[in-house]
Amino acid sequence: MKQDNYLEAKILTAPSHRLHLMLVEGAIRVGQQAEPALARGDLAGASPSLTRMIDIVGEMLVGIRQTKTELNQKIADFYWFVIRKITEAITTSDAEPLRDAIKLLEYERQTWQLVCDKLGGTAPATGAPIAPPHTLHSHAPASISLQA
Repeated sequence: MKQDNYLEAKILTAPSHRLHLMLVEGAIRVGQQAEPALARGDLAGASPSLTRMIDIVGEMLVGIRQTKTELNQKIADFYWFVIRKITEAITTSDAEPLRDAIKLLEYERQTWQLVCDKLGGTAPATGAPIAPPHTLHSHAPASISLQA
């Protein structure tokens, strides 16, 4: 119970960039939980984590789509691509598309960690959401195809 209170306080007091990093880390964590089950062909065992992963990425997508800019559209496209990879893993019962999604989110985590390190525990001065300092097409890991 004490840990729940700590986590709740951490979330309620975190600036938006730190909250986004927490979401990315949560998506990675549940994806990693699903991967062994999916690799064994146990879709039923992987499904709750995969569903949660889609929910988390969907929340990140909702947060990005609130402001209509070219950068936000590219980020939204990135999140839709990740959702498609997770969905592909579910429909084919294949762990490889899930691994691709996790790799992409790990890259996203590195970016947001840099943002958090740069800004520390302070909220942005403008109160506006912070967009990551990269775009999908120019920095995506070379081993992952962006075609779906």
